[in-house]
Formats: sequence, C-alpha cells, structure tokens
Amino acid sequence: MADLIKKKGKRVAVGLEVDLVQDGEYIVAYCPSLELSSFGKTNKEAKASFEEALNIFMEYCLEHGTLEKNLLNLGWSLRKLPTAKYEPPKLKPGKYPLKALRSSFKERVLIPV
Repeated sequence: MADLIKKKGKRVAVGLEVDLVQDGEYIVAYCPSLELSSFGKTNKEAKASFEEALNIFMEYCLEHGTLEKNLLNLGWSLRKLPTAKYEPPKLKPGKYPLKALRSSFKERVLIPV
C-alpha cells in the first residue's frame, strides 16, 4: 500500500484490521473501522480487491475534502498535539459463523493531517 496518498505534507500511519470471511464461493475482505469491504475468489484476490477499494475511498475523500469528516463519523479520533495521530475506533470483533472467518490481516495506511 506504499504511496497510497501521493500528496505532499504531513501523514500519519495507521494499521487497519481487515477480516477475510468466507461467503459462499467468495472471500470477503471487510474492514470494520472503515465499514469498507471487497471480495475475491481467493485470499490474494480479496486482499488486492480491498486495496483497490481502499485507494478509491481515500482518493475520493481527499478530492472532496471529506476524509476527516468521514473518519470522525465512523468513530475515529484525531489527536493533534503533541503530534498528530488518527486512531480507529475500538471495535468488538465481527460476529461471523465459526467457519466463516478465515483470517485477518493488518493494512498500513498513510493518512494526511
């Protein structure tokens, strides 16, 4: 996810938890802290599809100046002092059927402040 945001300026790295869940013949990559999901036939396809969806989400928010508003509406917090830091909301693990959750991974995102 390098160069997710190509604009110059101060950025903060945030680790997002992404769940990979089996849904029929597809694997859904779901990030509860952004309420963002995508899918693929394999873990690799689901991860790649999620990265694309994440890039589209971030680019859209940056172009429209709505990133901070959207993150705050999703329960995120922004601490500006002593150094800027975005924190995703503390969420309970998703409730999936026992065999549905395949795995989870962390996605590192650079967010401008």
